[in-house]
Amino acid sequence: MSTLCQLFPLALALCRQDLKARYAGALLGSLWVLIWPLVQLFIYIVIFGKFMGARLTVVQDQAIASYGLYVAAGLLAWTCFANTLQRTSRFLLEKRQIISKVPVDLKVFPLSICLQELLPLGAGYLLLLSACLFFGQSPKLWLLLLSALALLAQQMLAMGLGLFFAVLAAFIHDTQEAVAVALQMAFWFTPIVYHPSILPSWVQTALNVNPMTHACQILQECFVFGGTVSPWALAYLGLCALLAMALGLLTLKAKESGVRDVI
Repeated sequence: MSTLCQLFPLALALCRQDLKARYAGALLGSLWVLIWPLVQLFIYIVIFGKFMGARLTVVQDQAIASYGLYVAAGLLAWTCFANTLQRTSRFLLEKRQIISKVPVDLKVFPLSICLQELLPLGAGYLLLLSACLFFGQSPKLWLLLLSALALLAQQMLAMGLGLFFAVLAAFIHDTQEAVAVALQMAFWFTPIVYHPSILPSWVQTALNVNPMTHACQILQECFVFGGTVSPWALAYLGLCALLAMALGLLTLKAKESGVRDVI
């Protein structure tokens, strides 16, 4: 972790460079990285909340936007996680020209990707908070702090898994497609567009094995229900994040020389 902190200035510079390159020539420039997530969240909060709010029976007594807020909260966490994991799993192949010519620490690229994904995440978080206040809901401060910790943990989880799959992808290129398929399946095994209470008890138990279930539920609890967050849920998410980071960093360290040879 200390190494990642030392790489932060370089990762921030790469983040700026990537954003400029991605939106070079665009009239609005890097603002596009914020526009699409905000539009997407607006659709879920307003449109879905108005026409599908009654389907989330556990919050029928709240505003019509309750279902929209519920989906938007889960989607906010999931989108950032999935984008970070998928982009990180591709970085060795996408940055091969730089890696083959410059003796740069490979961990700087996943860190840069994580920083880029935090931009739309932060904008979406503020929009979600604003929507809650607009509809008369005031998230508790301690829940906001816990939700921030959950988002930090999920990003560690995404980076760790992404590093592992990036090393694997350097040797087996099918890994990139496999990760995309796995994320698509994992989306439906995460309570984002439905509430776990509608499922059989054994399925609810199985969902709890998925760490992203807890990340999404912590945000949903913060912005929709305003109740309590289980310490076990946050601890489990944090443990999975630490294990994933250890897996990713150890795999990269063990295979780095081989990776530089094959790419």
